[in-house]
Amino acid sequence: MRNNLIAQRYAKAVLLNIKSEEFDDLRADIKQMMEIFHQDTDYLKSLDSMLYPFQKRLNAALEITKGLSKQELWKNLFEILIKKNRFSLIDDILRVLDADILHLENKVHVKLTIAHKHSAEVMQQIENKIRDILNKDIEIEIRKNPEILGGFLAETESFLIDGSVKHNLVKLINIKKN
Repeated sequence: MRNNLIAQRYAKAVLLNIKSEEFDDLRADIKQMMEIFHQDTDYLKSLDSMLYPFQKRLNAALEITKGLSKQELWKNLFEILIKKNRFSLIDDILRVLDADILHLENKVHVKLTIAHKHSAEVMQQIENKIRDILNKDIEIEIRKNPEILGGFLAETESFLIDGSVKHNLVKLINIKKN
């Protein structure tokens, strides 16, 4: 919980230095960095390790910023995090920052799980239904999971819509048992 509060403070500080028209570039940077950090967790730990000198850790972190659109912003953030031995919070900071940007844009990230590929028309109907329920613009991440048999699962950080065939079958079995 404490780490999340600290991450929120850093994310807020970053947002104070960004204009709304720069949100897309910032989110692209966030996505790229999250992929890097999730591929090599040891790299992330080494950037927070006191076993390496400050400048060596900073130089290693700055390698990540090469090619990012907000290179100077990330450089400043990374330098602060490394000085304070808080670089391990970067994953939380990036996650909070991405969620805050979506919130400011009145959007929500939805993880949509489907059993199999659907036509574009069916996918559009599902997206429209989710958009109506949430009353926000949505950003969809599609996953396939044949175990749900059919229908869909739509998850946000705080909401779940379970329209899966598997869920409905389980409900039906429970009704028949009672």
